[in-house]
Amino acid sequence: MERFITISKGTEFLRVPTGRLVYVSSDGNYSEVFTADGASTLVSFQLGQVEELIKRQQAGSDGTLLRVGKQLIINTDYVHKIDLSELRLVMSDCQGFSARLTASRAALQALRDYLEKQYSK
Repeated sequence: MERFITISKGTEFLRVPTGRLVYVSSDGNYSEVFTADGASTLVSFQLGQVEELIKRQQAGSDGTLLRVGKQLIINTDYVHKIDLSELRLVMSDCQGFSARLTASRAALQALRDYLEKQYSK
């Protein structure tokens, strides 16, 4: 059965299949949730609050959602390219969806190290 991430507050309720959530970016006191169909939804949660929701909902599972730096939570299954020289992260499903994101060199290096460790097992 497919797992979902749900974000609920007041009159808002967002339910996204974990495998279709590509990334969440910080937008001040809000966060924007991006999915593989190219849609985005603005929610009234700070990124840290979204991160805590995800941690609780993914407890005990193989979580693929990871905080990268101060402004992003990404689904590592969509990482296509990390370019440290341009401080760029390309997220793609290699079928039509693609997003170019920026992050700090330290955040991208930590992500690269994490992924290399994950895939060298």
